[in-house]
Amino acid sequence: MCKKFQKAIIKVISTMTKHENVNLSIDFHVHVDERVKYWEIPNVLRARSIDGVGILTHNDFRFAKKIVDKFREKDKKKVYFAGVEIDTADGHLVAYGINQEIPRDRSAEETVEIIRDLGGVSIIPHPLMSHNSIGWKSYIVKADAMEFYNGFAKIFFNFPNYMAEVSFRHKSFGRVGGSDAHFAKAIGTCYTLVDTNGVRTEEEILEALRKHKTIPKIKPIDFYDIRNAFAIAFTPKTGRRIVRF
Repeated sequence: MCKKFQKAIIKVISTMTKHENVNLSIDFHVHVDERVKYWEIPNVLRARSIDGVGILTHNDFRFAKKIVDKFREKDKKKVYFAGVEIDTADGHLVAYGINQEIPRDRSAEETVEIIRDLGGVSIIPHPLMSHNSIGWKSYIVKADAMEFYNGFAKIFFNFPNYMAEVSFRHKSFGRVGGSDAHFAKAIGTCYTLVDTNGVRTEEEILEALRKHKTIPKIKPIDFYDIRNAFAIAFTPKTGRRIVRF
């Protein structure tokens, strides 16, 4: 009886270990826009035990790609991939897995089709956050995923996150969480568990996103969320540049 109990315990532990190994923790919404101290990002990932980040800029994929190339040279232990947060005619839309700029100010539906034609993956970020969100039009936009947990939304008592959860939970979106970090230390306040069977590559992460093999996660609000909100609201939108790190 004792041996059977021991075997059962070993089986449970091995199953738990396997589950942890196949899930990467990814923050899909990290900005390197103006005045973000992005050279701090690798240290923040280590401190918060985050496996990787999707690096974004507003309407400037090339800049995000340059930063990701630098990260990949310096840090082989974490996963970095570049994308862009696009101003569509209906609100913001995130694209990953692309290799060129996406035209802005098109409709959200057309922008999703452009991303798909380029082999990319589309995410609706902060779907119910004021003027820069696609809002209820998300019902007809055929994106690959939706951001159910957004870090900026946390300072509004998580109400936009709860609304997204209630409003879109039955839609066929992959579910992600992202910090919306415009302040490096806010990375990981919301994130996503991604089932990649232990493979740590951009391709496997995006494929898991297409197949909806993701679980959004959210942490309790803290000082970094508040500091990040100030950065989003009050940082001047000037001065984007590459720095050495």
